[in-house]
Amino acid sequence: MANVETESLTRKELDALYKARAKEMRLQLTSFALMIFMTFIAFGLVALDFNKYFVGAIIVTLAFVQVILQFFYFMHMKDKGHEFAKLFIFVGMYFALAFIITFVFIVWIGTGGIQ
Repeated sequence: MANVETESLTRKELDALYKARAKEMRLQLTSFALMIFMTFIAFGLVALDFNKYFVGAIIVTLAFVQVILQFFYFMHMKDKGHEFAKLFIFVGMYFALAFIITFVFIVWIGTGGIQ
């Protein structure tokens, strides 16, 4: 078997590590609670029978915020060393948004313009 060398931490380093991990857990729990609250808002809007276009826009906005929270707090994209992954995610989001806008224009808005 390979020898595994362990490095013991001083008490001060260990306390700093505990504080950093406690802060990380607090942030994750806060973002989780926020996402649950946004889900309740979405269900409440649907149950209150508001205008379907208003409700749709709010739900899509809440979903986008939840995706961002998922990326940054649960997938640790806020940490160092994830710049390459962030670049691919943002480029993918740009193309997805461009495709959605293009096809919405072609299908719904652009049908009456060309004779």
